[in-house]
Amino acid sequence: MIVVSDSTPLIHFAKIGRIDIIFTLYGEILITREVYNEAVEEGLILEKEDAVFIKEHIGKEIQIRNSSSSFIHLIEKYFIHKGEAGSIQLALETNSLLLINERDGRNAAKKEGIKVKGSIGILFDALGEGVIDKKEALGLLSRFREEPQDFWIDPDIIKLAMEKINLKK
Repeated sequence: MIVVSDSTPLIHFAKIGRIDIIFTLYGEILITREVYNEAVEEGLILEKEDAVFIKEHIGKEIQIRNSSSSFIHLIEKYFIHKGEAGSIQLALETNSLLLINERDGRNAAKKEGIKVKGSIGILFDALGEGVIDKKEALGLLSRFREEPQDFWIDPDIIKLAMEKINLKK
């Protein structure tokens, strides 16, 4: 399976020290140059530890690929950031699952016919595949909730995810 990622899922899993979850589930990840600049270059300037973790995987589990055609039309059509637009275009060209969190970007990708998954969906996949257990899934969701300035996930969505996990046997 080919998987394209926008910046935030990579940043989230690098921040919690479990970027390996993404690689275990999906194998090689494709990112655009815009995502690299946002997740790594800008992060290094700001001395973000997660940027260092992501950079360590460039050329290994994370490959930088540029879309073969312009994504300007996606920016104009959906009013989204160039990183999101580039990721959507690359996912279209490679017929890939797109890892993305931002609401506007997710909605644009869905309208373009792309299957999307965010950080919480990745956690559910990891739980379902036995990559993590229920206790770890709840712990990681707690980190998302307790550090909103780092994870930008709606607390109500986190609460619903925790309730759903607690119902699992």
